[in-house]
This record gives sequence, structure tokens and C-alpha cells, in this order.
Amino acid sequence: MTDVVSTRLDEKEIEELNQISKKERIDRSSLIRKFLLTQIEEYRLKEVSEKYRKGLASLAEAAVLAKVSIYKMMEYVEREKIQAPPLSNSEMEEELERSKKLFEEKDL
Repeated sequence: MTDVVSTRLDEKEIEELNQISKKERIDRSSLIRKFLLTQIEEYRLKEVSEKYRKGLASLAEAAVLAKVSIYKMMEYVEREKIQAPPLSNSEMEEELERSKKLFEEKDL
């Protein structure tokens, strides 16, 4: 079920929406909905990327929380230059051991 949401816009903003909707060949309501959904997704990405940056969520977990694919999450993190906190020495050693096991299993 959908609800109707209304908002007030200046004439300039309405005219710009009309121009874009003509160019995109979609009606104005669909255009506004598309813009709104894009911004909601961007907001979710921004929110969960902060959890990723603080080390509270992995990249995969952040993608699930943001309701996007891991690839989209990776693109966002790269575009915004967001880095997870550095690994401790013990975490790096664990990762190295896991990697060694993977290479040994594959005979690489």
C-alpha cells in the first residue's frame, strides 16, 4: 500500500523538475520518487559506513544494513575514502594464517 506525500516547491524548482522529467521521459511524480529513493539509499549508506569505519560492522554486514549489494557498498566506501580501523597484530596474524591455509589448499 502506498501513501501520498505532498511538499511545497518554488516555481523554479518545479520548472527544473519539469525539464528533467521531459529529458528523462518520465512523469514528474516518478522523477520525484526516483530522487527521493536515491537520497534515502545514500543516507543509509552514509549511516552504516560510519559503523564500518569504527569497526562495528564488516563490509558485508554494512551492505546488509544499508540494503544494498556488497559491490555497491564497496563502491561507496571507495568513493568516500572510508577505511575500517587498522587490524591489531594478533588480527593480522590470524588473517595471515587463514590466507596461508587457503593457498595451501589450492596448491598455489
